[in-house]
Amino acid sequence: MPTLGAPLRRRMLLTYSAVLLATYSLVLVDWDGPYDLRGEALAALLCVVALLVILPAQLRGPRYVLALACACAAPIAALLFHEFIVAQVWSLMPLIFIAMFVRSWHRPATARAVVLVVAAATVTGLLVAPADVPGLWLILFPGCIIGTAEVFGWLHGTLIAAALRDPLTAVWNRAGLEREADEILARAARRGAPVAVIALDIDEFKKINDHDGHQEGDRVLVRLAEFWTSQLPGQAVIGRIGGDEFVVVVPDCRQDQAQSLADELGAEGPTPVSTGVAVGWVHDSNTFPDLLADADRDLYRRKRAHREASAAAERD
Repeated sequence: MPTLGAPLRRRMLLTYSAVLLATYSLVLVDWDGPYDLRGEALAALLCVVALLVILPAQLRGPRYVLALACACAAPIAALLFHEFIVAQVWSLMPLIFIAMFVRSWHRPATARAVVLVVAAATVTGLLVAPADVPGLWLILFPGCIIGTAEVFGWLHGTLIAAALRDPLTAVWNRAGLEREADEILARAARRGAPVAVIALDIDEFKKINDHDGHQEGDRVLVRLAEFWTSQLPGQAVIGRIGGDEFVVVVPDCRQDQAQSLADELGAEGPTPVSTGVAVGWVHDSNTFPDLLADADRDLYRRKRAHREASAAAERD
């Protein structure tokens, strides 16, 4: 299941590639001067490849990497054959936009590495091209690409992250959790490692709200979220998917480890918590929604068993 952010990311990359293709196509069709158009032709071809890769639904994995590589390479391909320095500026703007895109949608370390590669390739293209560019441009071009990516990309990334956070507890909301879980499952699939999903449900949370008020209920949610976050392994993530429902996703975690962690998370805190556990290896029929459904079933099975045991104890 794609996250809510994945379709937006796909549309942005699709729009960028389509606009570039239209621009380079217009140059190829209308230009009648003594100008080497091999760069524009190569750039247009790269945009066509990107669009063919992007158009099918759910742009993920190797297809996304290929589409992004083509989108980054197209403006650089165009500047390789420019004979006039004014033409080199045409390539700078799309490179700035794609750098902003990368910085907005990827983790900072990954984004910065990609942007640095794009900036270095741009400098190489300026040196290879027949146009005699000023030496200052070798600093100005990468400076604009990297600087704009950091400023605007950081802002966009912050806004996106805020939209994917639960405003009360600051853990991921459902959309954010799905995005984080997709990344964890993708890494697990490459490594052949198991992934654990732990469902957490606060027992009789409605009674807390009814008896002590919603402000106290909010404080309970915040305290539990802080406690759970502090107990999680480094690469694990936690999200709030309902009023009193939370989900933890833990990479490289086997059944016994997951159960031990679930018991620890459910045993401590200001109020009792029920847990459910599901562990699986990633394949086509075992995705995050599948593991979450299994964890929910385990949680409600445990709740029923607890209620039946309590009822039997009262009868005795």
